[in-house]
Amino acid sequence: MNETKRPTIIDVARTAKVGPSTVSRHVRGGKSVSPEVARRIEIAIAQLGYEPNTLARSLRVGRTETLGVLFPHVNNVFFGNALRTIQTEARINGFTVMLLTHQEEAKLQQEQLASLKRSQVDGVILVPAAETNVAQVRALLGDTPVVAFDRSMGSAIDSVMLDNYRAAREATEHLLGHRHAHIVAVNAPYKLQPLQSRFKGYKEAMEAAGKQAETIVWHESEQLRTELCAVLRRKRAPATAILSMSYSVTLAILSALLESQIPLSEIGCIGIDDLEFANFLHPPLTTVAQPAEQFARQAFQQLLGRTLGLKEKPVHLLGAGSLIIRSSCGCKPASSKRL
Repeated sequence: MNETKRPTIIDVARTAKVGPSTVSRHVRGGKSVSPEVARRIEIAIAQLGYEPNTLARSLRVGRTETLGVLFPHVNNVFFGNALRTIQTEARINGFTVMLLTHQEEAKLQQEQLASLKRSQVDGVILVPAAETNVAQVRALLGDTPVVAFDRSMGSAIDSVMLDNYRAAREATEHLLGHRHAHIVAVNAPYKLQPLQSRFKGYKEAMEAAGKQAETIVWHESEQLRTELCAVLRRKRAPATAILSMSYSVTLAILSALLESQIPLSEIGCIGIDDLEFANFLHPPLTTVAQPAEQFARQAFQQLLGRTLGLKEKPVHLLGAGSLIIRSSCGCKPASSKRL
């Protein structure tokens, strides 16, 4: 019994009346062809039932043209926008993205990194879980290029992230400018470098103004609700403003205020990391927004250079956020300030 010969890229090129290299560019998505040529190639592929042999190609060139992206999660504006940008940049450059999450769990991160290594990805953009170090990552990924995103892993690995200290300090100074003498910072329990830098920025801004720094570490909803009520309703020197250190913390604060029947309008508030519904709160929430698309594009380009054999020293890019002024801080809404 004769087996049907599997159609090749040459067969597609002959049917579409183009060169094999044109078919290859179109299939990889790395370089565009004209709409008319693309249409002819797609018709030929459908007629012949052609399927690219990506495994053979990866063995031949020593690359899979796949990039790993390992995020904690993608359920906030910053990570969601960053992922979309990485996928767009990858597609333009002929790469496929393999997305995994670690949910801030060290063990799950270890398993996901091992999975990326088995998949022979050409490089990884990693948002490391708390207390991740270079040795741990290298033990799992070997010499696979890595760019740390949103969080640094030290001087040995490229990184792209927000200037967290500056963002928190200037947000605190903005609240102080509205005569909020007692500003409480609410932080997450994770031992993450960005959160530590944000708290340092807040603390030093308070100390420079001669004010007492005060913090609540959010562990669970009931505890946060109790502690927030205590500082906001105490008789002596009640807190008049809140600085939230992250997206998830801001959600927890809003929930605690709602359940405690404390209107957001009664206090000053700024959240670091923007919310997709910030404009719909009452009052609209002032936030520090990170330029997700810019950071993601920079991380991708840095990783792309590493996959192509870039030998320069690790690059560490520290970007500014934007204070999106609405009205929860005490300002009139609809403006922004570069931090």
